Amino acid sequence: MRRAADGLAAWVLVGVIGWAGILYIGWMLWQASPPKAGFDLALLLEAARRVTGGQSPYDPAMLAGVSPDATALFYSYPPPVAQAMTLLAWLPDGVVLVLWGLGATLGLGAVAWRIGLAAGRGGASRDALKTVAVAALLLPFAVAVLFGNLDAWYGLALGALVLAVGMPRPTNGQAVAGGIALGVISVAKLHPASLLVWLLVRAAVDRQGPARRTLVAAVLTGVVLLVASLAIGGTGPWQDYLAVLQVGSGAAVVDPRNVGPVSLLGQLVPLDAAAIRLAQLLVALAAVAATALAALRVRDPLASLAIAITASLVVLPVTWYHYPVALIPVGIALVALRPGSRARVAIAAAVADLAIGFTPLLWVGVGVLLMAARQHHSPTPASRPSVLPGG
Repeated sequence: MRRAADGLAAWVLVGVIGWAGILYIGWMLWQASPPKAGFDLALLLEAARRVTGGQSPYDPAMLAGVSPDATALFYSYPPPVAQAMTLLAWLPDGVVLVLWGLGATLGLGAVAWRIGLAAGRGGASRDALKTVAVAALLLPFAVAVLFGNLDAWYGLALGALVLAVGMPRPTNGQAVAGGIALGVISVAKLHPASLLVWLLVRAAVDRQGPARRTLVAAVLTGVVLLVASLAIGGTGPWQDYLAVLQVGSGAAVVDPRNVGPVSLLGQLVPLDAAAIRLAQLLVALAAVAATALAALRVRDPLASLAIAITASLVVLPVTWYHYPVALIPVGIALVALRPGSRARVAIAAAVADLAIGFTPLLWVGVGVLLMAARQHHSPTPASRPSVLPGG
């Protein structure tokens, strides 16, 4: 008992030091003019304030046809994001950034707690505390928090999906909650929508599993959000959004900060705009095919879902350093379910941190995590007989 308490105290100490460092970095970045902390969040709040003022959430220059670089700062999310952010737009940006980071971090801790309970582990509350403590040391997550990016919430949203379809014996409530979470982030970020393909195939081949309920909940959530958006703002914001997408399709995507496959290829081999578009189309099709194949052929649900989440990160032409935050719930579940995978999960996290200095290394960390998921299988629970072919 005393050893457990001492071990937990060490985790708390690491967490205090880590988060103190993040707070210090955030404060220093906030002192810049304009602030370098929370700049992604500032775009969302600015768009929301345009909405409250009866304007389009999108940059007038883009609506006029000016094509930006992919690394330029501009609001390009679907209208429901700006409409939802009006709930926070009346607060100062700094206050929203603090609440944003706090909520995303506590959400990640809640996911760890629920995964620990689902795995039948004693001390799920300790698991949650350890996760919150170590989150400051996971640089993709820390960067997402410092930037105020929507990806900071991937831990909570995709953690709900892991609980719904990646863990043994999920409840009906977990299956529905995972679908709602996926529906929300699919509308907000678009690329997670490829996970609907995984759910569709999984539901077809494993009719006794939770995928069908999760899929229905995700689709219904998307429809509700679309209807609500149209009821709030009419078709105007959506017409502007389509115009922004058209203009944005001409943006340059080859940049050292973009670790998407097409960007990496373009940094090695000169490509014109047509070649880049063709290459991205092939990458997106390959990602969707890999998603469907993982659902069909990989028996273990967590390993299969891990492949699908990874594939979703390259569906669009831009993949930033903080995008693999989406895989953190997979790592939490591996640690809870399969103790033998802990070393590889730790290595994956360490490699992701090192990638802050050489971003392509990020894919090595992702690969290590996928190997950990495939290396340590847990048998399909007897209560849910699988009809999936292959292994």
